[in-house]
Amino acid sequence: MRTDDVVVVRDESWTVARTENFEHCTIFTLDGCGPGNWGRRLQAIAPFDHVTRAQAAPPRCRKRAAVLRRALGVIAQEQPALGLWTAADARLDLLAYQFEPALSVLRGATRVLLADAVGLGKTVQAGLILAELQARGLVERALIVCPAGLRESWAGELRDRFGIAAAVLDHSAITGDLRFLPAHVNPWSAHRVIVASIDFIKRPEVLAAAEGVAFDLVIADEAHHLTPDSDRARAVHRLATRAPWVILVSATPHSGDQAAFDFMTSIGALGDRLTVFHRSRADIGRPRNRRTRRVAVRPTADESQLLDAVDDYARAIWHGRGRSDYAVQLVAITLARRAASSATALGRTLARRRALLSGNGPATPAQPALPWDEVDDEDGAEPTQWLAQPGLPDEEVERRRLSALIDLSRRAAACSSKLARLRRFLARAGEPAVVFTEYRDTLEAAAVTLSAAFRLGVIHGGVPAPIRQDVVRQFDAGCIDVLLATDTAGEGLNLHRRCRLVIDLELPWNPRRLEQRVGRVDRLGQQRRVHALHLVHRGSVEDRVWRHLEQRRRRATEVLSGWDAPTVDDVARTIYDGVAAHRPSITTPFATRMDGADDEVRRVSGQRQWRARLGVVRHDTVFARARRPWQSTAAAALFEAVQLGPHGSVIERRMHARKILLHGVHTAAAWREVLSSLLNAGVDGGADARLTATRLAVLARIDAARTRLAAQSGLHQGSLFEGRADHAANAGRELAAHLDRALARRAESLAVTDLGPVNSRLVAIWPLTSRS
Repeated sequence: MRTDDVVVVRDESWTVARTENFEHCTIFTLDGCGPGNWGRRLQAIAPFDHVTRAQAAPPRCRKRAAVLRRALGVIAQEQPALGLWTAADARLDLLAYQFEPALSVLRGATRVLLADAVGLGKTVQAGLILAELQARGLVERALIVCPAGLRESWAGELRDRFGIAAAVLDHSAITGDLRFLPAHVNPWSAHRVIVASIDFIKRPEVLAAAEGVAFDLVIADEAHHLTPDSDRARAVHRLATRAPWVILVSATPHSGDQAAFDFMTSIGALGDRLTVFHRSRADIGRPRNRRTRRVAVRPTADESQLLDAVDDYARAIWHGRGRSDYAVQLVAITLARRAASSATALGRTLARRRALLSGNGPATPAQPALPWDEVDDEDGAEPTQWLAQPGLPDEEVERRRLSALIDLSRRAAACSSKLARLRRFLARAGEPAVVFTEYRDTLEAAAVTLSAAFRLGVIHGGVPAPIRQDVVRQFDAGCIDVLLATDTAGEGLNLHRRCRLVIDLELPWNPRRLEQRVGRVDRLGQQRRVHALHLVHRGSVEDRVWRHLEQRRRRATEVLSGWDAPTVDDVARTIYDGVAAHRPSITTPFATRMDGADDEVRRVSGQRQWRARLGVVRHDTVFARARRPWQSTAAAALFEAVQLGPHGSVIERRMHARKILLHGVHTAAAWREVLSSLLNAGVDGGADARLTATRLAVLARIDAARTRLAAQSGLHQGSLFEGRADHAANAGRELAAHLDRALARRAESLAVTDLGPVNSRLVAIWPLTSRS
């Protein structure tokens, strides 16, 4: 069977999209072309599936209008070599800026950073890249790594928008797969597209299994979590350097730490350039419809006393041992931020610190997470190693001060001014709301305060991902009035369908986190004005933080979604040292703009309209004859030319029209002669010249990946007495050879010097009138 042949499988007609030949079987990738399977894709395995070539239908005579409709229907199936093939059928808005990353990949980009502002559809853009590479047969296996809470969201977006089936792999899913797979089959090879959490895949035993699969595309969502010297970053980098394409996704890629940014943008690098797309709402002509309000909350007398005392203590340790010990600076920052959040959160941290300084900390280390536990403790308790660092010269004096602060926090926690204000406002607003905080302790206190008056949903880093997703579904369905979330659990959520109100219980010292919170509801598709409320204790450290962030915002455009945002350390130095910290200039890669995206939107929009109007297009040839043949001197003939690649995959599907002179064609016999000559005529593809430059970039990356694999597999010195290292080295060499063979096959499929034939067929012919 050849690509683009019409075959019959399971009593339905299909068009062959790709053929893969193996020793004992052949895998056919088929696109439905019948009324019952139009738009569906099927993989059939011969000889287990009976695949037969459909009987070629002879040319049929139809009315001129029907022939023109057929011609339009086939033109609507055109697939340019460097154009988008899947966007017309995908469930997405046709926006030029969202087309640009996919177009850049088709033109040769191998590493892409999607750094658009929050809510501009980065998941859709990454999904479109995957869909385009899959449609061309260039990506057989793809891996998407993301925070655990976003796995189902990714799988749902790919399924609902692009019709791509993605398997969510975690410990339980792999255990289920192993029950049905042969013992020697790697469960990571059983799925074409896999979504996994970064904290799962970073585990050594999981990473070892994932490394055994040759992924063509690796997508890393929330890539700002891939920090230097972290297990997360090492795992993603190791997998990415073996893939021909790498996509990094982050709305906040630059935290102000240039070294961390440089590291993140080097992930997966093999000497190839990083292509960056960084657009704000203003860049795409969609200004924010948002109203932000700072709500000054008068603290109670106990809270005022507590806030002043904590501020004094934080300043004392900052200017004490904090001058030479960064861990002590972290303690001062944490206490100030927790005090602004809630007395409950502060009191628990103070109690832990006093116990640690007294030598009464936990006698045994925390129990390590089990393989199936994928929780994120960033919103939980602080690390013991720096919370235990003394901040004052006299530790006994420090313990007494901590005891006094703990007593104050207990009294203040009895009546929280922020939580009382929150309860009153929610009752007055009478609409769904999302309430954010940085800390689980504050979340628990808020839940206790609000539970009697509202239907609550609570999510934080310690809540398993399936439960989080169920809570969000209940919120979207109207079963929950108020969603309480920490920043860790709320990252990446889409809550704009039902909600437009976001309330912050405290002011994050990182403005990017503030933008991430509001971005949960201020997204594309939000039809109403978004309201963001920041609860700030009047006269407290939060006032100073707010003034600092406002000054930075006025000095730069789009600070919250741009590159130059202050870090938490910047804010702390401004508050405790009284001067703005000097920060070196930030350098970022050049943000890419692709030419031709607007033209592509118009082309795809036309395709979408005609496909919707015309529906199923048959695969036979039709013609129309003039009513008065002796008056017709010319006809239009429409040909479809399909350029095939080295392995039979479609590279381009173009339509070509010819004007045919009809001298003396007055009878049916004469028409048959014209049709016979046209059916045997061929047209040129011409795609190789346009593909050469773009595919050479991908081939260069594949060559670099193969060289890196060869170097890594050769680094071993044998031992005379220990055989385990030799066995491990042999296994590593076998794995490297397996991956090398996969990369070699991908390089062969990308070859531009040995393109396959051009399959052409006559689609339609109709006489031209004087108006034509």
